Amino acid sequence: MLALVAVLLANADGRSGIALSRLVGVRGDRRVTVGIAFGAFIVNAAVAATAGALANQMIGQGIAALLVTLAMLSAAVALLWPLKPVGDARADDASTIMFAGRMLANQFGDRSHFLIAALAATSGAGQWAAAGGLIGWTLSMLPFLAFGPALAERRAARNLRWAAAVILVLWGLRTALGAFGLIG
Repeated sequence: MLALVAVLLANADGRSGIALSRLVGVRGDRRVTVGIAFGAFIVNAAVAATAGALANQMIGQGIAALLVTLAMLSAAVALLWPLKPVGDARADDASTIMFAGRMLANQFGDRSHFLIAALAATSGAGQWAAAGGLIGWTLSMLPFLAFGPALAERRAARNLRWAAAVILVLWGLRTALGAFGLIG
């Protein structure tokens, strides 16, 4: 559940939804495009969750909590970073295999996967962190897939981005204070 909320908040800016919306608009194989995007996310989430579960066995809970703090704060910074539309000119005519490889590589190290790995490191339950992350990522994309990229420019979307960033910062700071034993 924590991964669901964290990934949903971390993707409140809609970058993934906007990118997928644009790809679906330019590529002829819409179902395959969406399937590849979800498949790439799932593969990267599984890798991140496995790494987090392995880290759970190797590091202490204080270090894992600091990892969560770093993931939360970096996700908050990414939310507030100016959104620049990135167009991939080669994505619209790439073969399915090349497109899948590019999607897999583009999502590697994404803030969602960093959060999944960090949260899996605190609990050791990587599969649940990956599943929650996938649900959160999907929920964050739905408005942008339904209403298009222009939704991100609306005032309410900007306010939501700022609110999500504030929540992530507060959550991260609370986690850091807990890691140092300053709050219970």
